[in-house]
Amino acid sequence: MTPPLPHGLKVFADAAGVDAAFEIALARGGTRLSIPEKADGAQLTKIVGIDAARKIVDELAGELIEIPLAPRLLSDWLRGKGYSQEKRAQMLRKSRRMIQHYDSGTTPKLQRDLFDPAA
Repeated sequence: MTPPLPHGLKVFADAAGVDAAFEIALARGGTRLSIPEKADGAQLTKIVGIDAARKIVDELAGELIEIPLAPRLLSDWLRGKGYSQEKRAQMLRKSRRMIQHYDSGTTPKLQRDLFDPAA
């Protein structure tokens, strides 16, 4: 089961499926994407393929959508596709250690708490 998606991915997932949404996030995360009026020959087609691009254009033509980075969601999606920790780290421009944290469900602490008696 896919966790709740941020709005910028949910609109694509609703239009063309979760895989298309994650492909867009992988290619354009952190930017805005202008949805063209026609899918044929558009940059969107190079990212998700013609069938998914047509579905997206049918629902979202003319929209400008902010694409989130969503590294943890992308890491989980890529893990499900069989990518190794090293390959996911490279693709997401994260350290392998960060990918290990994503896989374990923990978040690394940057600094110990000065006021924690156990620290």
